[in-house]
Amino acid sequence: MRFVYRAMCAVALAGCADVKTPVETKSPTLSPADPSGRTPPNPRQPIDSRTIGDRIEGLYNGHLSKVSIPADGFSKFGDAVHPDIACPPGNWNNAPCWVMYTPYKNSDPSNENPAFLMVSSDTEWTTPPAVANPLIAYPGITGYNSDPDHAFDPATRRMVQVYRVVADSFNKIMVMSTADARHWTTPVVAFTEHNHNAVSPALVIEPDRQAKLWYVRAGADGCNATSTSVEMRTALPEGNSGFEAAKWSAGTPVNLSIPGYVVWHLDVIELPAGRGYLAMIAAYQKFSNCANSDVWLATSRDGVNWQSYAVPIFWRTMRAAKTLGLSTWYRGTMRYDAATDSLDLWPSGMSKLSWGVFHATARLSDLLDLLNAAQPSDYRPPAFNRLETAIPIQMP
Repeated sequence: MRFVYRAMCAVALAGCADVKTPVETKSPTLSPADPSGRTPPNPRQPIDSRTIGDRIEGLYNGHLSKVSIPADGFSKFGDAVHPDIACPPGNWNNAPCWVMYTPYKNSDPSNENPAFLMVSSDTEWTTPPAVANPLIAYPGITGYNSDPDHAFDPATRRMVQVYRVVADSFNKIMVMSTADARHWTTPVVAFTEHNHNAVSPALVIEPDRQAKLWYVRAGADGCNATSTSVEMRTALPEGNSGFEAAKWSAGTPVNLSIPGYVVWHLDVIELPAGRGYLAMIAAYQKFSNCANSDVWLATSRDGVNWQSYAVPIFWRTMRAAKTLGLSTWYRGTMRYDAATDSLDLWPSGMSKLSWGVFHATARLSDLLDLLNAAQPSDYRPPAFNRLETAIPIQMP
């Protein structure tokens, strides 16, 4: 876990179906806006006097739905963080999508053990038959688990899971897989970094089986870091061997940043038809910490050079967050439907002292149009008190 400060969190907390209707498909714009930073107005459309934030909330219909998550067998509660969704083609093992996440009752790291769920709907995730969650046992007082992610291997038709173990001053990225959503291979170490230089691994497996894994290098300060960087590793198994036996490349620096903010957690998906990649990023204002996070999008053609935007897509002072009593956003996950241009978003966050996952949907092209038009002045983050440094607590 990463250390932040209880007093700061206390102040923050006090302030606070899968069927889609078909629409005309519109390809997302992944290239930068014109040199002015603004998307040229369409003279046939009336001027929208709402702020960029109001218009983004309008894309979600001003509403966020909480996802129903069953209690796991260790924490005995449905508190959840770090969701990651994967939707293999062909209704893999009789379900369209599957989720990895970590339970997180009372922000207790002993509960943060990767678990596996079946997606019954956008807002209801259930325990699959013959699965006893969590999949990974608590490693004991010398360490903790965190940050699961998974992707579908098209050659073996296995779901490949990765997660992070923090122990002995190291971050170990582990890999395992399943063919039937009931039995898993024994986890093996994919690679190791010093604390905390392998945070929030995000896995994509491409049609040719090349895997790309992005992760955050935060250093020893963890979620109190004043700066971080992002790296990517790749792997390509030999023949039809599994990713458990694959050799991962060395880390390659990635050009992904948000001016004035510290990237903390991320999820990455590949868009269809060669349209590049989309990242969903939990980031906090510099000199703050990860208890003060908002969620941002970034786009990339190659996975190395990224375009970020001037405003987040979920922020702590948005109306829906206030309604939920939400004090911080955290890592989330995404699913994109090219046929309808629909982007489903599941950010996690702390609401009224409990960690949960929430759902919203927007047209990706509409969301990117607004992000391309945004200026830094369109978002003013909530104030935070840098002097509240008394008592540390742990964050996921």
